[in-house]
Amino acid sequence: MTWIVWRQQRPVFITLVAGLVVAVAAILLLRAVMVADLTAGNLLDCVGKGLEACGPAANDFQTTWFDRLHLAEATVLAAPVLIGVFVGAPLFAREFEQGTHALAFTQSVSRTRWMATKFVVAALPALVVVLVYQLVVHSWLDAAGQLGPLSTGPFYFTTFEAQGVSPVAYTLFAYTLGMFAGAVFKRTLVAMTLTLGLFVAVRAVLTGVREHLITPTRVLSDDLDARTVERGPLVVESGFLDAKGAVVADPTPMMNCAGKGDAQGAVDFAACYRENGLAQRYSDVIPVDQVTTLHLLEASIFAGLAVLFVLGSVWAVRRQV
Repeated sequence: MTWIVWRQQRPVFITLVAGLVVAVAAILLLRAVMVADLTAGNLLDCVGKGLEACGPAANDFQTTWFDRLHLAEATVLAAPVLIGVFVGAPLFAREFEQGTHALAFTQSVSRTRWMATKFVVAALPALVVVLVYQLVVHSWLDAAGQLGPLSTGPFYFTTFEAQGVSPVAYTLFAYTLGMFAGAVFKRTLVAMTLTLGLFVAVRAVLTGVREHLITPTRVLSDDLDARTVERGPLVVESGFLDAKGAVVADPTPMMNCAGKGDAQGAVDFAACYRENGLAQRYSDVIPVDQVTTLHLLEASIFAGLAVLFVLGSVWAVRRQV
């Protein structure tokens, strides 16, 4: 059974490996060229310092490389849905569409074993390909350091979703979603379309609620005219507190100060805010050291959904005549 399934999945496996080899070769070449640019511009020490510390040469480097690095991150985000659409969706849909499932159902193996074999033989190479590609892209981003997309902080959506366990979790979710859609609707094109649409929709919803998965930490500042946190932590909410420590929801004090100024148009916002009853700035943030926890929490949601899709696929295949 394993050999038969392997022969069926061999074209997919060859395509995955070929695509990975080409992508990895391209990234390694681009990484080498980028490192050469860093060396030629004496920017190797700037990788850990950021744009502000290194002047015009760093600006020129970012102009050349930032968008390319950002595009590489985006391809990591695209990989899971491609696996779901082109590997997961046809897994059972093509069998039912072409009628080849009837041969498997008449053999001595059970439907559950047939399903499990197809699931594993197709899933493992796909997950390995995504993981290897993620690591190669990360090595390129890491070489650019604070001169690349990593400077936006670990919670910036493309950086967060291309790091940690997230790409593997997204891939498992997309793959099982496609498998379930194919098992239920039995049409490859329908399953592929539904997989794409539902994957994007679920990802959008969970991205919107991501910041609520962890209880934020409140950071306070007596300086009313300054930011309470630097770049890095994820700011969930920010605003002002009154003298009793209550959140000031009424925007009137801020609006009153916005319309004031001296003869030169300058405004002492800190003094004006205090005159209008504002005592402190606050920011509810998720600290940088919580990024791994947030990765795991989000991944557990996608893993749970994947389990449901696997169970749904078992139900759909077992009822197939």
